Amino acid sequence: MRRKRDLQVIMATFYGEVLPVFSRAVDDDEDEDELVSELGDPFIHWSSRTQNIMLHLPNNKLECNVLIVAIGPAAVGFTDTCIKHGDYHMVAGIFSGLRDSDPQTLMQNAPTDKTCYIYRSNEDASTFVCLCNMEVATEQCFAWVNQLFSGLDASDAYVVVLNTLPTSHFTSEVPTSDLPVPLLRGLKTNKFAGTPLCPVLEQPNLIPGLAAQVMTYCQAHSMKAVLYQCYTNARRSVDLATLKAFMPILESTPVRDIIRKNPDAVERLRDIAELHEVQDTLYI
Repeated sequence: MRRKRDLQVIMATFYGEVLPVFSRAVDDDEDEDELVSELGDPFIHWSSRTQNIMLHLPNNKLECNVLIVAIGPAAVGFTDTCIKHGDYHMVAGIFSGLRDSDPQTLMQNAPTDKTCYIYRSNEDASTFVCLCNMEVATEQCFAWVNQLFSGLDASDAYVVVLNTLPTSHFTSEVPTSDLPVPLLRGLKTNKFAGTPLCPVLEQPNLIPGLAAQVMTYCQAHSMKAVLYQCYTNARRSVDLATLKAFMPILESTPVRDIIRKNPDAVERLRDIAELHEVQDTLYI
């Protein structure tokens, strides 16, 4: 007779405590690769301090002139090191559930933890950075993006999206084996008047998932947005070459106007790559 058991998923809350959340019951002999926790609708949780501020603002929204959205561990590692290394504080978290197979260090702030937090600059209160270091299911992307913008007055903001994909997603007349990878491609909304600091994404390439939904939202709401898409053939999820591929973005609009140069950036990026290598090895 097969036993039923509950799978325990460790979920990080905004305040840093760890809550055990149980997924559906499954059979002991069920393939672990098929065990996926039930994912609820994404929701955003603002800090108490931020909620109090929002109560006194028009439409209860924070003014946002610049929003950087980093999606995936490589984009998050680069953004955290080269853009958000200045004076920022956490204002919110977006929670969309964890899969049973997602590794957690339980530190809540480790570079390999599956988290999604929003930070606000202390130097310029209208600048925000969203670090989404977890996979958001396709069916959750629309709701996730609406949660992201629910508390931000970003109608006149510059939005920059950073994302990575394997080169197998890239279509070109030139074989990918002949391309200098990792390679960076750009895509912008009609409202974005500037030019991406890399080649524009060639047709018929398509951007899937969360990055596509953010750009779709910005296009539909006539917002200035640009996507920087990195294609990599790295065997691991993060390597130093992939992290450094985003470097040209530091000279782009509006990033160049909000950053302070990090003299230890390359060393820090190397540490992140090594940390992910160790983490990936543990779960092989």
